[in-house]
Amino acid sequence: MADFNATNYARTQSVPMRSVDGGDYGGRQRVVYDEYVTTGSETSGDRIRIGTLRAGQRFLGGRMTYGAMGSGRTLRLGDSEDDDRYLASVSVSSAGQSTIAAAAGFGHKPEQDQDLFLTIGGGTLASGQTIKLRLSIVSD
Repeated sequence: MADFNATNYARTQSVPMRSVDGGDYGGRQRVVYDEYVTTGSETSGDRIRIGTLRAGQRFLGGRMTYGAMGSGRTLRLGDSEDDDRYLASVSVSSAGQSTIAAAAGFGHKPEQDQDLFLTIGGGTLASGQTIKLRLSIVSD
């Protein structure tokens, strides 16, 4: 049986020890929580800003709950570079919840601050529906 070392672990074992980003080993997990109540004026292509991933912070995942937004309505979570980096288009036709864990976004660490957006698809959202998000990030 063979043992293999992951990248950062290997850095901590090398002689001399190589630097490991503080957010990757011994980092502090932070939570971004926000909620939004729809007005009924939000429509396809509109964005709801929900927070900022700061330069050097690493995205770990999250959770989103939502009310019934109407038939064919979708939400995706991303940033200004990739509008579905963290959550691919998810149907919000009926109330529910989604795990935010898109493969492309897990572990993403921007070089400069990036605002995070929910982008609306499929038409106008129903009024008076609540969207709640909890995002986990890590930094040193």
